Amino acid sequence: MLDEARSLWREWSGLWHDRLQLAALETRQAGRSLVGMLVAGVVAALLIVSAWLGLVSAVVVWLVEIGLMASLAILLGVVFNLLLTTLLYYFIRHQSRHLGWPATLRSLHRIAPARGDDRASQ
Repeated sequence: MLDEARSLWREWSGLWHDRLQLAALETRQAGRSLVGMLVAGVVAALLIVSAWLGLVSAVVVWLVEIGLMASLAILLGVVFNLLLTTLLYYFIRHQSRHLGWPATLRSLHRIAPARGDDRASQ
């Protein structure tokens, strides 16, 4: 009976060792995947920024070609970028209110009795 218990213990500890080793390998693989995704995201962001700058530059050149002064065309490009940035700022600010789980926190807070109710119960 003691030999069977030892054998069972070895099998059980071997199974846990294998599971922990599998978890470690998957964690390493997930970390590598995350790094790859982050690098790809940064490269994509740089490409998008360069494409946006190219688009704005093309519009500025077009405005100059139709007769607008170069300084005014560049200023219009800057103003457009600032307006778009302002709109995005307000969008982000509006969306940020959802980051703190407001409904969950409200449901967890105890509703305090009104001041008049305290006196009435005494």
